[in-house]
Amino acid sequence: MKWSEQAWELVKPIYDKILTMPFNQELSDGTLPKEKFIFYLAQDAYYLLEFGRTLSTISGRVDDAELVMAYARFSTGAIFAERSLHESYFVEFGLDSKVTPSPATLLYTNYLLNQAAYASVEVAAAAVLPCFWIYKAVGDHIFAQQKGNENIYKRWIDMYAGAEFAQAVTQAINITDDLARHVSPATRQKMLDTFEMATRLEWMFWDSAYQLEQWKI
Repeated sequence: MKWSEQAWELVKPIYDKILTMPFNQELSDGTLPKEKFIFYLAQDAYYLLEFGRTLSTISGRVDDAELVMAYARFSTGAIFAERSLHESYFVEFGLDSKVTPSPATLLYTNYLLNQAAYASVEVAAAAVLPCFWIYKAVGDHIFAQQKGNENIYKRWIDMYAGAEFAQAVTQAINITDDLARHVSPATRQKMLDTFEMATRLEWMFWDSAYQLEQWKI
């Protein structure tokens, strides 16, 4: 069994909960309150910039030239997505470009940056994979539920269900599978554990947006 097959089997229960959580259900049918979507957008902009830094860190640590270029492209893509959000939704909703991360956002981004800096490259690759894979799977699921063009969140849905993003996701999965083939059983398990934790943090990220999570003190 490929590492990616084992990883997806491990997180499938979490993924199923992500699909049925109120944020994504209401996003899918266009009933998500606008203030929750705006909160999510602001947090996502912060997240994507930190995610770009995470990918850049991984790019600087790998030895293979193709992997250096791959993670550099991933990093550029994440930052470009943040800029695209800023130029469209941020302008449309009049959002401040300076974002204070919620507790869940800060936890997630710090976890990824920590893995990129201190874990093995293989484990770091596993840590960033849920952001690609889970987002793509959720985007595809929501896209398949669409009926007509009436959903006010259609632009977001179309972006994550697009062919360009799909190509990046496939490449990220294949890279992680290849890395997993050359490590010890202990490191392979660590990759699985990290993938699972990052998937949990994906759930927390969406849930925090729905809850409009704030710092208590």
